[in-house]
Amino acid sequence: MREVILSSLPPPNGHYSHAVIFNGAAYVSGVLPMRVKPGASVKEQFDAVFDIIEAILKECESSLDKVVNCRIYIADLNDWPEINRQQNCVTVYALDSKGKYTKPVKAFACSVGVNNATPTGTFSIPAKYRWHTLMGGVYGQYCSRIHGGVLFHSVFYSAQDPSRLAYNSYNRLGQTASHGCVRLNVEDAKWIYDNCPVGTKVTIYDSKDPGPLGKPTPIRIDVNSPYRGWDPTDPDPRNPWLKLRPTIKGIKNKTIERTNSKVDLKKGVKATDYRGKTLKFTVSGKVNAAKTGKYKITYTAKDAKGNKTQKSIVITVKDTKAPSISLKRKTLTYNKAVSKEKLVSAIKADVVAKDLGKKLASKYVFVDAREAHKAVTAMERGTYGTYSVTVYVKDTAGNKSRKLKVKINFVNPNPGTDQPDQPEPDTPGVVTDSAITVQ
Repeated sequence: MREVILSSLPPPNGHYSHAVIFNGAAYVSGVLPMRVKPGASVKEQFDAVFDIIEAILKECESSLDKVVNCRIYIADLNDWPEINRQQNCVTVYALDSKGKYTKPVKAFACSVGVNNATPTGTFSIPAKYRWHTLMGGVYGQYCSRIHGGVLFHSVFYSAQDPSRLAYNSYNRLGQTASHGCVRLNVEDAKWIYDNCPVGTKVTIYDSKDPGPLGKPTPIRIDVNSPYRGWDPTDPDPRNPWLKLRPTIKGIKNKTIERTNSKVDLKKGVKATDYRGKTLKFTVSGKVNAAKTGKYKITYTAKDAKGNKTQKSIVITVKDTKAPSISLKRKTLTYNKAVSKEKLVSAIKADVVAKDLGKKLASKYVFVDAREAHKAVTAMERGTYGTYSVTVYVKDTAGNKSRKLKVKINFVNPNPGTDQPDQPEPDTPGVVTDSAITVQ
């Protein structure tokens, strides 16, 4: 027998050695997580212990992959799984301030045994296995024994190969389907494997209530996918699902009508990861919906693995709606000839033109020049009567309103005489020059 002491490690206490070698085998005992801070998680403590064990085995000219047996003692059991057999749901509870398991931590969809093959009662986890042979010569990952032949484990594989998943059985998670074990996806089985140590109590019961956290929606695998042999939740770095980029749906190039309203660029858009989990996404670019043109908008989504998807679309703002037009007065009455410029100005002032609810300036009002000239000429000749002048509105996009007729009524300022060209007296009540009345 040879004793092994490493100078790089704190000296062992009492009768312990870092290791002893006997008959070609190295024996390591009493390794503590000495290099972690108080309050470190179970995983951090495990990692610290195995770092030390690995260093010791290296000194013994061995390695972790040659370990035959390993026993780990846990001082505190923090989690208590409860399995609702009726709902195919697992809820994990943590200790409350009174030392009772009442604080719900996690919930998992599972598959329990058909024909009540999964027993009810309270049990204690006696052992764990990274891979374990299951009924029918198949294999499960991250196995935690509950009672007898009943285990927590992943959906089964045809070989100890994470790419040989029974995907049809995987798609039955959340339904009664097993021979008695509690099937989970790899992520959930691993969580129990990592966080619920040997000695953890497990309660199996029946209830219509799935539990305080509800029953999660199980992931489904597309049976036509080339990756169907892998569990999408498996953290194995070879898992092809993990490299899939997020999906962004609900975006496409589109054309909208010019409006004063703000465009909601997130409406109807959804980003998901390869598992269908909804992701947050960002939007870059702006749309001025009140101004025609083309606007580039970019959507970006990033999953927990760092995979990123970026898609851009173009939103075109067009203006095809005609502006509105109305008249303040239907008839403009004159008792004296006016210039064409004054008549046109009066007609424009009579028009109410709006585009998207906003008033348009007079420069967007157009008067039929030929008809205005005809009316002015008639007034200059003293030909009394009513004349029509066409008017319409055209917006900045070139859209024309409907056409309206403005009546120009030229009346004799001296009724009873046919000498309209004679000087008009300054008679009270008679409006001179280009004054307008409403008829």
